[in-house]
Amino acid sequence: MGIFDKFFGFIDPKTFAPILAGFYALVGFVFMILSFGRWIMPHAENDLSIPWGVICILLLITGVYGVWATTKGSTWHHRQFVSASWGFFLMLLCWGVVYIAVEIHHKEKVNTGCLKRNPTWSLQKCDDRRNTASIIAIVLVTFGMLFGFYFTLVLSRWVSSIEWAEHLEEEKRLADWRAGKAENPHIKEHFVVEGRPSNEEAS
Repeated sequence: MGIFDKFFGFIDPKTFAPILAGFYALVGFVFMILSFGRWIMPHAENDLSIPWGVICILLLITGVYGVWATTKGSTWHHRQFVSASWGFFLMLLCWGVVYIAVEIHHKEKVNTGCLKRNPTWSLQKCDDRRNTASIIAIVLVTFGMLFGFYFTLVLSRWVSSIEWAEHLEEEKRLADWRAGKAENPHIKEHFVVEGRPSNEEAS
């Protein structure tokens, strides 16, 4: 199970997590520009190309948040980054399946839209572009799912280990308090109100 405790079995998640989040942000930014600029899908109509652009924006946001969460945020922020990653890859899978199905099974609709958007193209060129786009989508979605789910699983296990360590530390502090060796660790957390003394200070 070491391959799930560390990236590829030897890279520390604490070190690699900000790099991974930065990679998400970079990929999202680049493909957002390519999608909205119609450089990678010049044959597709807006109802096929715009969702890809929106997905790239969400990947960009996830990556930017992940960089901050893994470098400056708390454990709670780490968990939110993991949750956002799961949500993104599930959405990518759903839209990828829909897009590939449309490109493969709705040839006439896609080719007709391609000819309207590109009057100088031939039907054969539109059909070639459609086939190429479907193949590229299959490859990208497949690799995205395999590596995305793997990376997110490693991150999830890493965050879970941090949460468990914090839980054990909290239990230790409570045990010390019950044994009379330390103050109640919950007093300040629950009873200190901004601008007012706590119960112990008031007494």
